[in-house]
Amino acid sequence: MIYKLSNDAGKEMIEEEFGIPFRYPNLFKPNPIVNGFNETNLCVVTTENPTEISLAIWGLMPQNFKEDWHTFQDNANTLNVKLEELESIPWMQESFEQRRCLIIVTGFYTHLLENGNTCSYYIYQASGKPFYLAGTYNILNDGFLCTALTVNKTDAFLSSYHNISNLAPVIIPKNQASSWLNKNTAIDDLEDIIERPKKLNLEAKRMSNEFFLKNLTANTQTDALFVGFTH
Repeated sequence: MIYKLSNDAGKEMIEEEFGIPFRYPNLFKPNPIVNGFNETNLCVVTTENPTEISLAIWGLMPQNFKEDWHTFQDNANTLNVKLEELESIPWMQESFEQRRCLIIVTGFYTHLLENGNTCSYYIYQASGKPFYLAGTYNILNDGFLCTALTVNKTDAFLSSYHNISNLAPVIIPKNQASSWLNKNTAIDDLEDIIERPKKLNLEAKRMSNEFFLKNLTANTQTDALFVGFTH
């Protein structure tokens, strides 16, 4: 499972890379560590609105859910969702079939258990450009969006840097983006995208504990400021 992402690209770089604008450009702030255990927003492109970049709370909740994010996440961690959950849990299945999204990141953090200790790595595209991760989303009772990463088993590259679990985000290349968002894409084709993902040229960089302590402390208050401006 992956609980920390990064999106430290500037607004202009993101819009140029994907050819679509932010719906609320003044709300976007580059963030080197997006911590899923805090209530925080991710940049997403949705089935409902594929021509703009929206914001969604990280942590999938049922469609039209009325209660607080923390209330739901205390009972069910839905930052990451597996294919079998998307196909077997009714409210997740409906989200998978009707409301998929592309989550914009510049990378994500993995964790390796080595000699009784853990070390962390930053996984990013060799070009340094932002890229898409597969996701699903729902629309809450107040109109805000919420989302989860779609995860699958790690490949040989990621397994070298992530053995805390065997699951990692599914990367969606730009040439598959329209298929992922299209409501008419067959379920079999969506399953194929998840189970046999196309590979990007990724690199890994080892990160220090000091890096996380510094950035997570700085971002805790900032995250709270942006949650709720998603509709």
